[in-house]
Amino acid sequence: MAAKKKSQQVSGVYVICGKDKFLAGGECEALLDRLLGVDQRAMALYQPRAEDADIAQVLDELRTMPFLAEKRVVLIKDADPFISANRQYLEKYFDNPSPCGVLVLTVGTWRKNTKLAKKLATAGQLIDVAEIKPWKLPKFAADYAESKHRKAFAGRSAELLVELVGDDPGRITREVEKLAMYVGDRKRITADDIEKLIGHNRMFNAFAVIDAITAVDMGGSVERPRNMFAADKSAEYTVVG
Repeated sequence: MAAKKKSQQVSGVYVICGKDKFLAGGECEALLDRLLGVDQRAMALYQPRAEDADIAQVLDELRTMPFLAEKRVVLIKDADPFISANRQYLEKYFDNPSPCGVLVLTVGTWRKNTKLAKKLATAGQLIDVAEIKPWKLPKFAADYAESKHRKAFAGRSAELLVELVGDDPGRITREVEKLAMYVGDRKRITADDIEKLIGHNRMFNAFAVIDAITAVDMGGSVERPRNMFAADKSAEYTVVG
């Protein structure tokens, strides 16, 4: 039998707004955990791609009685174009949301002076996901390491991690995951760990470019820096020292 979620006040509509998709995605997952158990999602979650979502189908899903769950959830990620194409229908729906459905939309921008935004104030909730300021990223990395892996950064090693990885929170968390596995049972992540695991990769990428040039591999010498800069926005400033 499906695990039943604890009864709590649930809105009929949620709009999660954030430019950083990783952070907005984290808020979205936390909300889904509140609304549905993992084993309920197969039967009570409808998640079309924004470009494929049909407004009639979406509204029909929201008005369908849920099976083995308190609410039926419709989730549309990156919903900006879906909202633009169906604004008038959504405005009508916001006036009278379905009592058995929850609509969750993630967007990059949300203009608060629109009719739809004003209707959201009574129809549901806006979850505004702020970007993390660059100087707060080391603390973000440290908090993530502590909460997910019970690991602590030694000294100013979290700052070194951010310097090497860049300002992408998603990439920072992925590197923390690797570091947590790398240090094993140790409780602290040191600067030496970061230099060995991440700093080495940065230097390897830089020397791979040099090797390609000296080997007269013009295709490789162009493609490698392109890939390196795409993966790390700060590489163009730090790779040459």
